[in-house]
Amino acid sequence: MAVMTTGLDSFDNFTWASLLAGRDVLVLDPDPVRGLKSANALDAAGARATLTANAEAARDRLLRRTFVLALVALPGEADLDDGLDAAFDGAGIRLLLLVDRARRGAVRARHPEARIASLELSERELVMLLNGTADE
Repeated sequence: MAVMTTGLDSFDNFTWASLLAGRDVLVLDPDPVRGLKSANALDAAGARATLTANAEAARDRLLRRTFVLALVALPGEADLDDGLDAAFDGAGIRLLLLVDRARRGAVRARHPEARIASLELSERELVMLLNGTADE
């Protein structure tokens, strides 16, 4: 029997909490409501999400914990702080940048190593994107 991308032998054993099990994710979002929704969605899918509201707090968390992914919301014309971007890169942390749809091309040009998605991404879409599984 082939193993699916979730690592499960079949979807008979599937649980939502297994999708991102054990992954440490740093969530940086200046919007507390959206940030909490993202962090809760990641936690529900088995990740350990750490929520921060600004670059300074994110740098502090990087000193205290090892992350595999940083989910960074960049509303309006905001961009990722160069020092924080370098810290993510130096630590080998993958980036998922959430931006307004109109800015996706410009952000992709500035951060070619990052995955780019819309700020309007639903919690389910976020988990499925990070899991690498297409939603049905």
